[in-house]
Amino acid sequence: MENIRINSCETHIYRALDEVTAKTESFPDMEKIHTEEELSTTCAYCTQPAIYVVSNR
Repeated sequence: MENIRINSCETHIYRALDEVTAKTESFPDMEKIHTEEELSTTCAYCTQPAIYVVSNR
């Protein structure tokens, strides 16, 4: 199974959760990004800073 990792802002978190669930057919993991990483990490769906990482690990 491929490793999926999506960075997401607060607005798009449900979209990221749905996408990982649809691709893997299992429950995704959701982790909050540490404050120092937020500055350089953007959402996969817009240009806002990412707050969460959704993955299938």
